[in-house]
Amino acid sequence: MSLFQNQCKQLKRIVVCVFFLLLSNILITITPIFAQTTTPSGSENFTIDLKSTYTVTATGKTIVEQKFTIKNKTPELFVSKYGIVASSTNLSNISVTHNGKNLEPNISKSTGQTSIGVTFADPVVGEGKSNELIISYSDQDIALISGKILEVNIPKLNDQYQYQNYQVELRVPSIFNTPSRINPSNFTLSQDGDYNVISYSNLGNQSISAIFGHQQLFDLKLNYYLQNPTSQTALTQITLPPETPTQQVYYLHLDPLPKEVKEDADGNFIATYEIPANNSFYVKLLAQVKLQLAPSQTIPFSQVLPEHTTPQKFWESQDEEIQKIAASLDSVQAVYDYSVKTLHYTTKPLDQFIERLGAKAAIQEKNLFEATCQEYTDLFIALARNKNIPSRRIVGIAYSSNEELRPSNLNSDVLHTWPEYYDQTKKAWISVDPTWQSTTGGVDYFNNFDLNHIALAINGVSSTLPHPAGSYIGASDEQNKKIYLDFAKEEIPLPNPDLEVNLIAKKIAGIEIPGNYELHIYNKTGKTWYLATINAVGKSSELILDQNKKPSKILPFAKLTLPLSVYNKQDRFQSDQITIDIIFKEGQATTHEFNVKPSLNLQAPRAEQVLVVGGGLILITLLAGSLFLLGRKLTSSLRRQGQKLEEQNQQLQILSTALKENQQNDPTRQRDQISNPRQRA
Repeated sequence: MSLFQNQCKQLKRIVVCVFFLLLSNILITITPIFAQTTTPSGSENFTIDLKSTYTVTATGKTIVEQKFTIKNKTPELFVSKYGIVASSTNLSNISVTHNGKNLEPNISKSTGQTSIGVTFADPVVGEGKSNELIISYSDQDIALISGKILEVNIPKLNDQYQYQNYQVELRVPSIFNTPSRINPSNFTLSQDGDYNVISYSNLGNQSISAIFGHQQLFDLKLNYYLQNPTSQTALTQITLPPETPTQQVYYLHLDPLPKEVKEDADGNFIATYEIPANNSFYVKLLAQVKLQLAPSQTIPFSQVLPEHTTPQKFWESQDEEIQKIAASLDSVQAVYDYSVKTLHYTTKPLDQFIERLGAKAAIQEKNLFEATCQEYTDLFIALARNKNIPSRRIVGIAYSSNEELRPSNLNSDVLHTWPEYYDQTKKAWISVDPTWQSTTGGVDYFNNFDLNHIALAINGVSSTLPHPAGSYIGASDEQNKKIYLDFAKEEIPLPNPDLEVNLIAKKIAGIEIPGNYELHIYNKTGKTWYLATINAVGKSSELILDQNKKPSKILPFAKLTLPLSVYNKQDRFQSDQITIDIIFKEGQATTHEFNVKPSLNLQAPRAEQVLVVGGGLILITLLAGSLFLLGRKLTSSLRRQGQKLEEQNQQLQILSTALKENQQNDPTRQRDQISNPRQRA
């Protein structure tokens, strides 16, 4: 009997040893803000419950507690080792307890990751017995306090199905109030002392994204280096930060002022400068940028163009391989997910030159692990355009507190790119960031875009133009920093409308044309003003502004030119005074008065005016016709008389010539003619 017991014990030791060997190579992986697990070998032998608690402090540090309850389902097998991998190197105060006893963790760090492993000193054996493992640490990358905004992102579990129960508790200081936007919305809210507690009971495979605060303010400084090495004056253009429904820009200072500022088809603000021959200078811009979650009702979205679904360089939407991939994707979300999962961010430093590959080259096997934000963006756009989804590229600044998780390098003026697509249901352009979702391990940047992306240029009609700020450098300028960004301490009050309005009479050969004018409106401020209407009223005149040419906005330091016709209601030669009211969507209005010389009223004629004008026109027409016919007759008569005189002259010349010849050939006759004066006469 004792021999049999010894053999059973040896067999159990062998089984346990084999299990330990299998288990020693398996870790429960956790991104900086969530637990992503692979269960020990033989999941049918254990059940695992996980409760994750994230406590955000007022300084933005997050204290994480991952509580695992591992229950044995068999009497023979038990767990002796466990571990997690956190995709962050910003961990501190790491501690581990097993069933209430402190254990010394094994910690190792690699590129962007921290591994935490532990060996149980007292393994728990027996069916129904449980291990309670608590791994705690502080993490700087879970919550981000940037300016006036707190952002918290908890990505979904990749292996959620391996958990019997998964609960999440997010504790946020009540000074941040309740979230302005949070997803998913099936949470319960409670209060515990100075903390608001957001709880999810069965989160499943959903991620959590929460933003506390409605808007973000940045102070922005840009330097553009413009150079003209030629011997003639040249014109060049730069792209100023555009304004969109979620991005408002106030230009505090722009020096020197441009020759003109216009908006292109994609909504870019294009400034034109004149550069003297063999000269160069800097254009310096100081601006405050306000990003907001809810789109402004005042600022319209830029229009959707046919070019937003066509192939372009880097967006090879009709490539055979691109078409094949797109055929398997049934939505814009699927296009986004494919870009995130297929490409892998490069390990090359961002301050060195990295060639833009484009969508077609990005999906080649050799380039799958060499992607930058450009490849993620280009692949998304090419696939979206293949499915006839309007899409385009945004080039700009993405503020990041951790460049390993959210790649960005403003110290070297390295810009970030991300795509946006047009949502036909919302009638809006929607920004997404597949790059940062990939590098953060699953933060949802498709449904929950943040307040840290500032657009500097929009590429839609072209895949490369216009160039953003940071691209305007000379041969000796590469070491000079061109982009400065910081959180604004306070919002600068916006100015009141300050317009220079003039009414210019149209002229022909230096003579003014009565009733024909051009209305010139110059915006002297660095704010974009959105026009509700422009009304023109005269005391005794009727005014017409071309409705088709009325703009919806006037850009900073830009000029508008509108044709204006003035018709006098009573006396065509009587001067009049008119009033121009410019009303803005923001609620302000400006009034301007001018003296004009109207022309004849042709817009609402009276009966006597019709008779007089009609009779006059008929009389003038008849008189003009009669004069025309008379002129033609006189001209024809004179032409015929001229022709007859010319023929007579020719005949006289011929006769004269013949007489001279006869005289020269007959000397006797010549003498008779000379001696006979009567004949000579």
